[in-house]
Amino acid sequence: MIGWLQSWLPAPASAHAAEFDRVLAAAHVEGLVVFASWLAVFVLILVRFRARRGAAPGTPAGAWPLVAIAAVVAGDVWLLAGSALPAWYRRATPPPAPANEVRVVAEQFAWNVHYPGPDGVFGRTNRAFVGAADPVGIDRRDPAAHDDFVLIGVLVVPEGRPTLVHLSSKDVIHGFTLATMRVKVDVTPGLPITTWFTPVTTGTWEVGCSQLCGLGHYRMRALFEVRSADAFRAFVADEVARLEPAP
Repeated sequence: MIGWLQSWLPAPASAHAAEFDRVLAAAHVEGLVVFASWLAVFVLILVRFRARRGAAPGTPAGAWPLVAIAAVVAGDVWLLAGSALPAWYRRATPPPAPANEVRVVAEQFAWNVHYPGPDGVFGRTNRAFVGAADPVGIDRRDPAAHDDFVLIGVLVVPEGRPTLVHLSSKDVIHGFTLATMRVKVDVTPGLPITTWFTPVTTGTWEVGCSQLCGLGHYRMRALFEVRSADAFRAFVADEVARLEPAP
């Protein structure tokens, strides 16, 4: 079942993707079993209790309705306790260290990506410094901000290392979606949230927005790229070299 289901999905590219695909496959299996079972019961009732000339109308009797409902409940418990909740619990725990961290600030209609630079430490941000060239407002007076840089619509992460994404929104609700990573998180104004994933293959895909965020929603996309560890370090070094010296 999971193989057939994955043929309809983007190829999994994160460490947890296969587990989430198994949860999705289990939900489809349960739904199929419930549908087939109730369809069989419906056909049986139509045949067994159909109207006959000279016969009084019949009604189902016995404990079978209770058994049927109990079977559905048991299926839900199996799905939740056996696969869904354990998968979500593992995703809710902090990522193993050392993790690559990045901030993603959503706005109509762009994903602004704040990288902490080679030191891995984010500098202060201040709305007073927000502008066209710096949509997140990095305070260059902070010593930790000397190597921070911002790219609009470009998210690059290293392969084989957990990536922790700090999400926030400037305006409306957006939906941060990385289909190949099996990541989908609502980004709500005033509610910072984090998510994480571990890429297991290199490639180039797209960051999508899964919430209708305005007339320009169709433009709410960004480049998403997973590079090897060496290529990622070279990317960070190149971007830092382009920074203008602090005043």
